[in-house]
Amino acid sequence: MAAVDVVPIPTNANYVAFDDLRLGRSTQQVVGRLLRFWDARNIKKDGQFMGIVLLLLDEKCSVIHAFIPAALVSQFRQVLREGSIYNISGFEVGRCTKLYKITDHPFLLRFLPATTTVELSDVGPTIEREQFMLRNFDNLQALANTNIELPDVVGQISFIQGSNLNDPTSTQRLVLRYRIDTLTERRFVAK
Repeated sequence: MAAVDVVPIPTNANYVAFDDLRLGRSTQQVVGRLLRFWDARNIKKDGQFMGIVLLLLDEKCSVIHAFIPAALVSQFRQVLREGSIYNISGFEVGRCTKLYKITDHPFLLRFLPATTTVELSDVGPTIEREQFMLRNFDNLQALANTNIELPDVVGQISFIQGSNLNDPTSTQRLVLRYRIDTLTERRFVAK
């Protein structure tokens, strides 16, 4: 089970969960943890910088893809910190194209010049630190070469250790060993 942080939500914030977003530009606000971000480059144009790609997680464990275009990077790059929780407003919600889909969510957030990000701390709803899922080999094989999903790690689970393995509400630590290839075995600890 992933660890959680408690974050403050201003009482006047009228934010929505990622699953409740509506398409288009609006006054919607979201609150989410920044899981990861990286530079997006166009490999067909000599690695031309296109912007920054973000993965955000909300309190309902929904992950959404966000994008900051190159023209706005200087406005946002300095405030982005992986693991931090943000209240984001003034963005556009669009449909995620199949070619660039990196989450299960059908929408993505596009940052605009009017987008604001406010880092939050203290008290409020809980948001997990990480989001991950396990798939069996048959599911991964069905997804192979479809460009529908981009798995982070593909490997074989070789060992799971922990107490209360049969209790889905348990928050005790688990140790998971997985094999990435025939020579390498890694250890992952989930809190």
